[in-house]
Amino acid sequence: MKADTDFDAITFGRELRSHRKALGWAARQLALVYSEEIGREDTPIDPSFIYHLEAGEMLVDKGRRAILARIVDMPLALAGLGVLTSQSTAQLFSSPHVDVAEYEQTLQTYTGTWQAGTTYRVAKDIRRRVAALENAALYSTGNRTQVINLLCEYQVLAADVVSEQNPAAASTLLGKTVTLSHQEKQYNLYVHALRQRAQTGVSQFELSGNQSVLTQSLADFKATDAVKGVSPFYQGLVNVRKGLVYAYTARDTGEFTTALNIIDSAGNQIGQVPVDPNVAARLDLERWRLNRASAYLYAPLGSPALALSELEELERTLPTTSPRRSVHRNILFAKAYLGVGNFPMSTAYANAALEVTSRFNMDTLSAHLESVYHTLRNSPYRTEADTAHFGVSLLKAQRPELF
Repeated sequence: MKADTDFDAITFGRELRSHRKALGWAARQLALVYSEEIGREDTPIDPSFIYHLEAGEMLVDKGRRAILARIVDMPLALAGLGVLTSQSTAQLFSSPHVDVAEYEQTLQTYTGTWQAGTTYRVAKDIRRRVAALENAALYSTGNRTQVINLLCEYQVLAADVVSEQNPAAASTLLGKTVTLSHQEKQYNLYVHALRQRAQTGVSQFELSGNQSVLTQSLADFKATDAVKGVSPFYQGLVNVRKGLVYAYTARDTGEFTTALNIIDSAGNQIGQVPVDPNVAARLDLERWRLNRASAYLYAPLGSPALALSELEELERTLPTTSPRRSVHRNILFAKAYLGVGNFPMSTAYANAALEVTSRFNMDTLSAHLESVYHTLRNSPYRTEADTAHFGVSLLKAQRPELF
C-alpha cells in the first residue's frame, strides 16, 4: 500500500476532476452520490466541497478518498491507497476490529503517566494504536465518530512524546490532527490540536530565542479565535499557552501586559475538573504560575527577576507536583538565577532537575539542561568545580553507555 506521506492532494484533485468530467458528471451529481455513500442523504454535501478538493484541498480521511476514487473509477493509488491486488471491493471496505472501550481506557492510562514523564516508554504502542485507528477510521461506519475522536487524541499524545526531541515531526503529526478534527467538526479537539502544534514553536523559541519559529504558533492561535462554542476547559488550555506566544512576540509593554492578561484569563479554570480524561494537559495553579514565570523569563520584554518572583510565589504554595513539573520548575529556577547572575543557585537547581530526570528515567528536557550548562561555561562561574561536576553528571545522564 502506498504510504500516506506520498499522497499528493493536488494530483488527486486534478485527477478527480478529470475522471468526473470523463463520466459527464457535474460536481453536484458527484456530491450527491458521495453523500449517499457516506450516509448524508438527508444533508447532502455541497458541490463546493468537490470544487475545493479538485483545487487541491487536503482530504485527510483515507476512506473517503477511496470512496470518491471508486465512484469516479479513479485508480486507488491516486487516493494514497495503492493498487488493489487480491483484495475484493468488499474486503477493501471491511471493518477491522478496534476495541474502542479498551483503546479509551489505555489512552487514559497513558495520559495519566504524562506528568510522570514516562509516557515515552510506551511510544511504540502509541504508534501502533495510531496506525490501527487510522485503518479503522478508513473503514468504520457505526462508531466512526468515536474512532475519529480516539485517533485525534492518540495523535496528540504521540506528538507530545516526540515533541521535545523532534518538534518538526510533532508539528507534522499535529497538522493531520488539525485537519481531521476541523473536517469532522470536532472543534474542542481542533483548538486543542492547534494549541499543541503551537507549543512546538514555543519549545524551539525557549531554546533559541528566535522569534521566527513562532510564526506558525501565532497563526494557530489566530485560528482558535475564529472558533465558537469551545468548552471552558479547552479555552483555558488555549489561553494559558496563547498568552505565552503573545508575550514572546510582544513589541511593547502594552502588548506584553495584554499577553499576561490572556494567561490570567485562564485562571477561571484552575481547580476545575477536566472535561476530557483522554487529554494529558491540565490547568492548575502550578501550570498558571509556571507560564507566568516563562513569560517573564523568555520574553524579550520580560525580567528574570520577576520570573524568579513568580517561581518563589509558587514555592510558597507548596504544590503537590509531578516529576515532570518538578523538572520544569527547577529548570526555570536555574535559568532565572542565571538571568540575575546567581550562578551557584542556578547550578543547584539545574542539578535538582537532573536528579529527578535521572531518578525517573525521563528522556526529556535535556536540551534545556544542556543550555544551562553552556551558559555556565560562558559565565564567570565557568572555572568553578560545581560547573564541571554538573557537566559530568549531565554527560552521564545523556550517555550512560560510556560509563
